[in-house]
Amino acid sequence: MFDINWLAVPVAALAVFVVGGPWYGPLFGKAWHAASKMQPTTATQHPGKVFALAYVFGLIGAVAIAVVLGPAPTLSGGFMTGAGVGVVAAAAFGINYQFAGHSAVWLAIDAVYTIILCAVMGATIGVFG
Repeated sequence: MFDINWLAVPVAALAVFVVGGPWYGPLFGKAWHAASKMQPTTATQHPGKVFALAYVFGLIGAVAIAVVLGPAPTLSGGFMTGAGVGVVAAAAFGINYQFAGHSAVWLAIDAVYTIILCAVMGATIGVFG
């Protein structure tokens, strides 16, 4: 189907947690909750479902980045391409957040996370070559 390293994809998708854990935890968790007006104690979904779906969406993103990178990715090419994909996704967030009336702080936290996440995914795929 696609000429990508299928072993690299599930490993790259783990970046959702490797980057997201610290990002939405100790680094920006309080600011994100304040900006989103959501509190950790008011979760409406089971955490298992949230984490499982986060990984599934990570897989989708990793496949997309792997397809863009092609059959012979490199670490630096993966990082730069992933970052570029992240910028496109962050720009889409910006459009949606403006129409939804979300704060600039909320957008900044989510957008920068997405750029870093995609860069790490791309670099991971690049390491696998």
